[in-house]
Amino acid sequence: MSAKILVVEKNEKIGGLICAQLREKGHEVNDCRNGPEAVLQLRKAGADIILLDNAVPMGGVKTARILRMHEKYNQIPVVIGLPQDKEDAQLVIKEGQAAGINHFLLKPFTLSALMRKLTDILESGVEIEKPTHQEIRDEIKNLSNLPAMPAAHSKLLALLSKADEEVDMRAVSSTLEQDPALSAKVMRTCRSAYFGFQGNMMSQAVAFLGVSVIRKVVQSAVIYNVFGEQKENPALAAFTMNDLWKHSLATGMAMEVIGKADKKKTHFLLGTLHDIGKAVFMFRFPDHFAKVLSLVESEKISILAAEYELLGITHADCGGELAIHWDLPGEVRTAITSHHQPGTSTQHRRLAAMVHISDIAVRTMGIGYGGDPLIPVMDPYASRLQKSVEEIVKNKADFERQVDSILGA
Repeated sequence: MSAKILVVEKNEKIGGLICAQLREKGHEVNDCRNGPEAVLQLRKAGADIILLDNAVPMGGVKTARILRMHEKYNQIPVVIGLPQDKEDAQLVIKEGQAAGINHFLLKPFTLSALMRKLTDILESGVEIEKPTHQEIRDEIKNLSNLPAMPAAHSKLLALLSKADEEVDMRAVSSTLEQDPALSAKVMRTCRSAYFGFQGNMMSQAVAFLGVSVIRKVVQSAVIYNVFGEQKENPALAAFTMNDLWKHSLATGMAMEVIGKADKKKTHFLLGTLHDIGKAVFMFRFPDHFAKVLSLVESEKISILAAEYELLGITHADCGGELAIHWDLPGEVRTAITSHHQPGTSTQHRRLAAMVHISDIAVRTMGIGYGGDPLIPVMDPYASRLQKSVEEIVKNKADFERQVDSILGA
């Protein structure tokens, strides 16, 4: 029985040898060196079976788990080539089985052993069970190793999410002082030419700038601090964290313009967090994300479409899980998850639509970069809101000055 086989082998010579032998047996074979190349090959040609070397970058099991999140590929049987050391092999088997992977082959294997394994899989006819929605959510959390939110940071976000008149400014000031690094960053921003504070005491800065400004400064510092110390990856030179922060901060400012009359004040936080899943991809899956950006460039598609094509999950999915992990309000998680298609949301639809409009406005202004140069088509539900993109765009010069001050430019 012939089959279409994708060989994912770290060693090019070994991969070439396996492919030649399988072709002699009548199989159609493609090969590549790592997981990011594998998803490109699958998108191009598909496969009936994936033969995956455990020594590939990120490891065979983790690579297979990423593939299992993709609805197009999660029913393709994966055979993991095990390390020679028996104890190491047992650990790989245990980890793989916990993730729903049940086919393994000890390396170095003979052609006859490989053929027996392939024949058993092809003739078994047993369908691989697709992961449930909850299992995919758990996998996003586990694979991306979502960063924790320090207790002081969480407290600050909670304090500042209240209506202006309900914010305890003394508590904000004292909580900031518990974190010297965060306090120093906030103070630098307060002293910028844009915000104009000249003193040295945090309590004075908080009182001088007021709730609305401090909310913006502190929330941006909190989010930036979680990811700000991460090292940039050369593979992602076309899309830097600075690009993303500028885009996200400006989106938060646009959210404030739209939601000015609203009592609850999570608007800036929502805007700033709407693309936070991209930051997770940058730091946890940089090689995969580099392929996403290459696909954006080569096919002129949105980053959302490219993420779905290659990863099976999007930055919106990842950002929503991060919001849960940080114990942020449900409205924050829903708005992040649904900001590309707010009309389809069953909860907090208006907030998601506000983020959608703000994102379009910031892309129109060209502040920062969201990973692709495209301006999304306005969602029909979002178009019903009174505030138009044109009204937000009038604030471009002010947004740019605020962004530069917050980022210390």
